[in-house]
Amino acid sequence: MAAFFRTSVALAAIAWSFPALAQSQCAQFELIGNGARSDYQPFEPSPTLTTFDLRVRRLADGVSSVRFLLVDQTPRPTGPGIGMNGPLTYDLTWLEDSTRRILVVGNEQPQPNTGAQVDLPGRSGVQITRFRLAIPAGQEAVAQTHRENLLVRYQCLDHSGAILGTTQEQPAAVELAITVPRYAAAYVGSVGQTRATISFGEVSRPGANLSKAINVTALSTTPYAIAFDSENDGRLKRQRNDTDGIAYAMRYGNIDVADGDTMLCPTTPAPMGRGELFEVALDRDSIATLPAGNYEDTVTLTFTPRDVANVTSCAVRR
Repeated sequence: MAAFFRTSVALAAIAWSFPALAQSQCAQFELIGNGARSDYQPFEPSPTLTTFDLRVRRLADGVSSVRFLLVDQTPRPTGPGIGMNGPLTYDLTWLEDSTRRILVVGNEQPQPNTGAQVDLPGRSGVQITRFRLAIPAGQEAVAQTHRENLLVRYQCLDHSGAILGTTQEQPAAVELAITVPRYAAAYVGSVGQTRATISFGEVSRPGANLSKAINVTALSTTPYAIAFDSENDGRLKRQRNDTDGIAYAMRYGNIDVADGDTMLCPTTPAPMGRGELFEVALDRDSIATLPAGNYEDTVTLTFTPRDVANVTSCAVRR
């Protein structure tokens, strides 16, 4: 009888991976001074303009100049935007030649007629070049510091203008930092007006209009509170110390409010803000029992930023 032996041999293949040698960076780009930082107020009528300086340094022999683009890595549907919740649009201008486009999105490569081109003369091989950041006015942006990390995509050139190696991207980003302040304000009627008078005229005559209103426009970069405070405890009086007066009711944005109430509202749109009617209705019954005279009260509406979440509509918080 013949004996058969089956031998199983497991063969293991060892694969050695040799990564391609990465091309050494031939130049370095870094912000100097305060960098590309700016405040942005969405309700200012003029665009926000700020300048910043970039230091360019030669890192390899034979490099006479560099040509580079700044790439927005979180573009919006309309183009470059600052962060995910910052101003929707902005632009960068190279101040040495404003005709050359410097800010791009996607995979666009530097070309002879695009991007900044900076000479790196002498032994130091260092040059400082200046840019202007422009943010159009009236863009919605919540109160916080919005950051955009711009990728530097560049080519190193020799003395004849020929490209050395391939297009490179610097690992360290150039950061834009835009701070939107906490802000809440309002105007009455027209822009800039902070005081207004509601005059009822002669209220004792038949058919007198006892309900009047003015428009109040709120402007904010956060949710905000409105405090309602009456000087005469919710009555029109001839003298502050009088015990009697004309009672009245108040409404703001179709919501009943009273002296001492606080209303919480969501962030307003920019640049127009949110307009609401502030209505005052006099109590006809209280007028009949009062002597003739001039009756008045001052109601102060105080707008204050509030750091709260999930505010979708205005409501009184008692």
